[in-house]
Amino acid sequence: MVVTDRISPDGLAPDRVTSREVGSPRQGWQGWRPRWRIDPFDVAGVVLLIVVWELLTLAVPVAVLPSPQDVVSRIAADFWAAPELSFYGLDTGFAGSLLYTATNVLIAVVAGSLCGVLGGLLTARVTVMRQIVDPVMLTAGTIPVLVLAPFFLIWFGVGRASALLLVVFYVTVMLYVFAQKAVSNLSPIYEEAARTLGATKLQILRDVVLPGSVPEILAGLRIALAGAWGLEAITELLGAQSGMGKLIQVLAGATDVQGIFAALVTLGFAAIVCDGLAAWLVGRATTWTHPNRSAA
Repeated sequence: MVVTDRISPDGLAPDRVTSREVGSPRQGWQGWRPRWRIDPFDVAGVVLLIVVWELLTLAVPVAVLPSPQDVVSRIAADFWAAPELSFYGLDTGFAGSLLYTATNVLIAVVAGSLCGVLGGLLTARVTVMRQIVDPVMLTAGTIPVLVLAPFFLIWFGVGRASALLLVVFYVTVMLYVFAQKAVSNLSPIYEEAARTLGATKLQILRDVVLPGSVPEILAGLRIALAGAWGLEAITELLGAQSGMGKLIQVLAGATDVQGIFAALVTLGFAAIVCDGLAAWLVGRATTWTHPNRSAA
């Protein structure tokens, strides 16, 4: 505990002030309070979208564009169980399919992030490895991922493995580039200062390079996570036995437009919630980059 002097109101004797009174970092989570901020423009955008959607239903047949109320009612009715889908080989509602897709996304993002970040950090420091790996990774990054989807389905079948590996490949390439650029964009003055103070290479890596590159890497992780949801659903749509993509494929085969809209809204809402959670975690993990916010 740190003890400092503070002049008392009478100006004669100093008072003792402890670190707990001035908000020491040792307080940790005890002094933390969640700060939920709702952007009015985001709310206005959602409201505008619903209004435009509702107005379009007045001019477009229900068989082509169902109303927002009907879509919400369909989600509520089929979220936990949808008996009519059993005729198509699906014995679950939207919740089960969403859980399958979300699990695949989570596994693929974690695995791809580990591979991409480690590869990017390593090649950023080892010139020989960078010259060998960069042409492969950069070439892979220029190929549209959806073009590779049929090959993954042929090589690994229509099961879970093909979807997982395709998303892992996408996230790995994304995080590889972000991690490498994060280290390259780090000003060399910090490493020079640490080296001047006698820091070893391991200390520089641990105390300078990694903390300095974390914000940019986490920003790339958030982008990769957003893309992983759509890529996973599309892969399931091309060939899978479960998941939201399979659900949408079944509903499309039955020309159930209302069900398709309900599945898309459910998937989109889950992706938005996941992105919001990722943004919050990124903000908490990089509080040192916002001194005013952390001091508030």
